[in-house]
Amino acid sequence: MADNRQRYMPLPDDRLPGRGQALAYPEAVLLVNPVEPDLKGEVDDKYQYSCDNKDSQVHGWICTTDQPAVGFWMVTPSNEFRSGGPVKQNLTSHVGPTTLAVFLSAHYTGEDLVPKFSAGEAWKKVFGPVFIYLNCTMDGDEPLSLWEDAKQQMIIEVQSWPYTFPASDDFPKSNQRGNVNGRLLVNDRYVSDDNIPANGAYIGLAPPGNVGSWQRECKDYQFWTKTDMNGYFFISDIRPGDYNLYAWVPGFIGDYQYRAAITITPGSEIEVGDLVFEPPRNGPTLWEIGIPDRSAAEFYIPDPNPKYINKVYVNHPDRFRQYGLWERYAELYPNEDLVYTVGTSDYKKDWFFAQFLMFVDCRKIDTNKYQGTTWQIRFKLDNVDQGSSYKLRVAIASATFSELQVRINDPKTNPLFSSGLIGRDNSIARHGIHGLYWLYNVDVPGKLLVQGDNTIFLTQSRSNSPFQGIMYDYIRLEGPSKLSSKKEYILTLSYHTQVVMDNGILQVTISKPEGIVTGVSYQGIDNLLEIRNHESDRGYWDLVWSEEGTGGTTGTSYVIKGSKFKVLVENEEQVEISFTSSYLEGKHVPLNIDKRFVMLRGSSGFYSYAIYEHLKEWPGFNLPQTRIVFKLRKDKFRYMAVADNRQRRMPLPDDRSPRRSSPLAYPEAVLIVHPVESEFKGEVDDKYQYSCENKDLHVHGWTCNDPPVGWWQITPSNEFRSGGPMKQNLTSHVGPINLAMFLSAHYVGEEMVPKFQRGEPWKKVFGPVFVYLNTLIDNNDPLWLWEDAKQETKTQVQCWPYNFPASDDFPKSEQRGCVSGRLRVSDRYVSNEHISVNGAYVGLAPPGDVGSWQTESKGYQFWTKTDENGYFLINDVRAGDYNLYAWVPGFIGDYKNDTIITITSAGCDIDMGELVYEPPRDGATLWEIGIPDRTAAEFYVPDPDPKYINKLYVNHPEKYRQYGLWERYSDLYPNGDLVYTVGVSDYRTDWFFAQVTRKKDDGKYEGTTWQIKFNLDHINQTGTYKLRVALATAYVAELQVRINNPKVNPPLFTTGVIGHDNTITRHGIHGLYGLRSIDVKGTLLMEGENTIFLTQPMCSSALQGLMYDYIRLEAPPS
Repeated sequence: MADNRQRYMPLPDDRLPGRGQALAYPEAVLLVNPVEPDLKGEVDDKYQYSCDNKDSQVHGWICTTDQPAVGFWMVTPSNEFRSGGPVKQNLTSHVGPTTLAVFLSAHYTGEDLVPKFSAGEAWKKVFGPVFIYLNCTMDGDEPLSLWEDAKQQMIIEVQSWPYTFPASDDFPKSNQRGNVNGRLLVNDRYVSDDNIPANGAYIGLAPPGNVGSWQRECKDYQFWTKTDMNGYFFISDIRPGDYNLYAWVPGFIGDYQYRAAITITPGSEIEVGDLVFEPPRNGPTLWEIGIPDRSAAEFYIPDPNPKYINKVYVNHPDRFRQYGLWERYAELYPNEDLVYTVGTSDYKKDWFFAQFLMFVDCRKIDTNKYQGTTWQIRFKLDNVDQGSSYKLRVAIASATFSELQVRINDPKTNPLFSSGLIGRDNSIARHGIHGLYWLYNVDVPGKLLVQGDNTIFLTQSRSNSPFQGIMYDYIRLEGPSKLSSKKEYILTLSYHTQVVMDNGILQVTISKPEGIVTGVSYQGIDNLLEIRNHESDRGYWDLVWSEEGTGGTTGTSYVIKGSKFKVLVENEEQVEISFTSSYLEGKHVPLNIDKRFVMLRGSSGFYSYAIYEHLKEWPGFNLPQTRIVFKLRKDKFRYMAVADNRQRRMPLPDDRSPRRSSPLAYPEAVLIVHPVESEFKGEVDDKYQYSCENKDLHVHGWTCNDPPVGWWQITPSNEFRSGGPMKQNLTSHVGPINLAMFLSAHYVGEEMVPKFQRGEPWKKVFGPVFVYLNTLIDNNDPLWLWEDAKQETKTQVQCWPYNFPASDDFPKSEQRGCVSGRLRVSDRYVSNEHISVNGAYVGLAPPGDVGSWQTESKGYQFWTKTDENGYFLINDVRAGDYNLYAWVPGFIGDYKNDTIITITSAGCDIDMGELVYEPPRDGATLWEIGIPDRTAAEFYVPDPDPKYINKLYVNHPEKYRQYGLWERYSDLYPNGDLVYTVGVSDYRTDWFFAQVTRKKDDGKYEGTTWQIKFNLDHINQTGTYKLRVALATAYVAELQVRINNPKVNPPLFTTGVIGHDNTITRHGIHGLYGLRSIDVKGTLLMEGENTIFLTQPMCSSALQGLMYDYIRLEAPPS
């Protein structure tokens, strides 16, 4: 398979029991009694012969038992149809003798490289052609000459690509393809003042995606080449289609992406000119470990245990392909983990090639289990800039069910950074030296470093298997920027009415002492906020409150205005200013509020947070809503983005005026009939169509074109938001308006309104949130602003909890704790074993009842998702008392651990161990409707009335966001209500997404009764069946359940009037989750056909109703 990777191979019989001894996994055996004794003591494992795509163009076998000798060769003349790009590794040939042409596999990558096709997704791909080449020796030729001949034939096949002979029209010939050429340069000002030619860079075309997405791309085609010594490249014979251009440059970290779409048509010749890659860089290199080449090959690779060798890899450059190297770490470091001293140690012999066992290395201990490892990097600093930020770059070559935790100078503190659980590459077990590439950029506050000796602790804490761990590619510590031309902060007070924060990138003007943002200047625009509005109506915090004892979700709207102004921090690195308002008896809401704004040197944005406090001697009150509002210039900001597939050019606020629009069923929704711009005619505008769940709501905002500027609201944590990860909030909407919602009753109702009594003290910090501004640099694609905002969001999330807020009420990372564990499910009707739950939501919230986190609005919540084995880690938890809650997609109900978890302010690490959730279950499933995921998204969502559309949601996965879908029920069921027949009907097409009211001819409404028909072959007359009804939402509705008699009263079960979610009106697909478990006596059922009647009788409005999540009938317990 290569000049230095060829050998005489064992027989397949050598792998059989008696001749081969099983090793740690089925593919690997130790030959103990082979047919040919020369092979005794060797390991055979097919993964020892894997190869990168870029190097795997010919491999095969030679038969020497007959004369002449014969060769059988697999020639792959192009990698265009292989998945994962040039460094994706695949199997080649192995004992059998077997030879493979692998087009698509998850080896060395994991599930990330498994193509997943959705219903309705069309796909076609040509794999190959590949060439099976046979050759034989001539008189006097050595058998190995067949390999040399096969290599020559491979070159011929490559030169002949694309072949001219395939008859399929799906295989384009050369004249039906296109070419792309250009030059790639590198700009790293700390390496050279001039652009550097990217010599030997890998550059390729792959389907449009994100930076580095080519590593995981597996549905379409890729075309790669290498640059010459001057950075020039030529990519030929590219299939027609749309592509992005990607690259990575050995010697530099990170990935390059040319974001402009490249469209190839037959015969096209595209010159992209000089492209400049700016690898991640903040400051000068203080020290580095390794070579940035996306592999761990340069590090120390030990000799194998002599019991487990493959002779081909003895004294071989690919010695990492030997079996069992993971066991050598504990032998070489029996008493303590690796310590690397910068300036003294040599990474070629002192840095082990892999940090094993579930993130970082692992060591076998006496109980035959494994433990995580902590490596140390020790280094000296002559000077430390305590006020600046350093940057630690950690490039990972591979990870397998691992977690990297980074700590600075204290191995026991909460980690400064955690990658979370990453990687399914399995490169350690499969003798690779790389898998998927990861780059982490960790901000290290200068105050964590000291003059003199410092230590970075790299912990890999996951430890279930010897094959878990990390391979590093390269690590670098950068100092603060020395080349910055950024201005120092200037805090200006003028006319005794304004405060100006200016860092040379943007300027923020705030009224004094009110704390209203009146102006934001950036990129030559004097004010990004709406200058037509009064200064008090541009950027502000506000709230809605009502007096104690008042019901509902409304109250008095109050723009929070400070009465005192104070400068808290003013230095070269940071400005933090405070605007406080104090409660005056009988005036305004009984709260002390401290609004704060922060600007950092070199930051393209500003932060805001607030501290709300209610003293126990003050009157009680309700707080239905609080938020930050920014009203941007309508003549500038026209394009709004909430998600990759939820962004569009928006109507003007004038289009909502009475003369240009028609009112619809509620004030927020209008039909645009005479818009300023005709493209919006006939569309519905409604701010609720752009709502988003907390878990997905980290960044949203607006862009303008002249000049190209983006305004983005970034929320790096959900800890201060109410209602948990599924709570929905408003984002941005026509205005143009940009919101940071902290607390609201939307999609829940009054249950979400915090109600404070006299005598109840309360304090909460909302934020900080970050307003990020960006512009185009060396790029003419406005959509780049959104992509850049997403990258900035990742940076802000990694920096959470921030280290700069001056308030003692905002705890830093070292003052917080973490909680870890494993969640499994026990459902004996699904499996006799405990089930590992992938993607379960696990969180900490204030102590309460099962599921109470849904309506919790006074305290803080901290959520994460389990990995595929059910493990979870919740980082950076504020001090306090909590319960642990969870819910598991695919299973009904809620989990709660009754133990009170106390997080101490000194920092603590709590391991909950293995937790087992037993979802509600009495008996075997007789039938079920839907998917237990807390939403109604899987059910039938109709197309909207063509008169009421939002073009964004046409043919969109979230089509339920269209207006007026409640009216479509009567259109689809004009004469009778829905009837669902188990075993015949399909819930995706036959179960309407919401049980709504029916409009009658007189304009009034009536309730509806749905039927579920099902057959039972046998009835246990003395047993009790169980009907599980999981509701995704309810709005002033009642669910009545009857069995086999629609007129019986009272019904077998009724919820009574429930729900104030208003989800139907607000285009949601879920609100508050509720599970009802209903006993059904066997005497109510019959052999043969049965019918369950689900009646929703409340009918004063078109917007009342229910959404079901899931329904199941269980047999009696057995």
